[in-house]
Amino acid sequence: MAAPPSHSDVQSLLSSASAYDPEVVPKLESYVRAQVSAVASTLQSDAQYSFDANRTLVKLYQFFPHLEGENGATLTSLAAFLALLQFPDTDFMALMCLVPERVQSREPCATLVRCAELLEHCQFSDFWPELRKLGIPEYGAEGEPVSDDRRLLSDAVNGASATTRLRARILRMLARTYRSAPLKLVLAALDMKDVGSLEAFGAKVVLSAGGASGSENEVPIVEKVEGEFVTFAASADNSKRVGSAFKEGVSYEDVAAMMSKTAALSGQ
Repeated sequence: MAAPPSHSDVQSLLSSASAYDPEVVPKLESYVRAQVSAVASTLQSDAQYSFDANRTLVKLYQFFPHLEGENGATLTSLAAFLALLQFPDTDFMALMCLVPERVQSREPCATLVRCAELLEHCQFSDFWPELRKLGIPEYGAEGEPVSDDRRLLSDAVNGASATTRLRARILRMLARTYRSAPLKLVLAALDMKDVGSLEAFGAKVVLSAGGASGSENEVPIVEKVEGEFVTFAASADNSKRVGSAFKEGVSYEDVAAMMSKTAALSGQ
């Protein structure tokens, strides 16, 4: 099997006139697999996430349905999985706009759609059991042979990288919403069982203090766990804003005079 194209090769391809040439489909399929393999593996990979490359592949399937073949639906699911890992960015929603209903309603894409809906509605404790279904290669196969691409998806779901990425993104969302939150809620949202796991993980996820950039301004996102509550690092999002009361810049008299003038001109 030929080596997948490099990230720079793919970027060059996407910027060329041949980006939507059906002959590039095998290269884009290979790169989708490489991206998912990078998530499944702990080894360093050149296969950086590329929403543009994955979207182009799905578009080409849309323009040339015969190119999907037997594996097209599963490869679309691989692209959808990569987009899901970008939550709360809108990559998944943007990609699904290009995926036909016949693919969205089939496994494993159908479960990925349910996972995205649960994340969107912040039903994090329900999200994790749904995601784990995809870690079973035979899930949704209905007696059909399990393809290598489907097994690759399961490997990525079961790997530590995907879980870590999603937990970090969920934790950041909680920290933007709450200054302090119930410990039980946070553990359930992150699919964790004990305080020690939360403290260890929270120490690795950092937040830029005061909106400043640079590693010297970064602080652990979890400030402390005390009793039944988790306190997150203070930020502009989760703290009361001082001195930002709304001030009306236009007086009522100015608006009334403007309306009177407009009415007078309309009557002429």
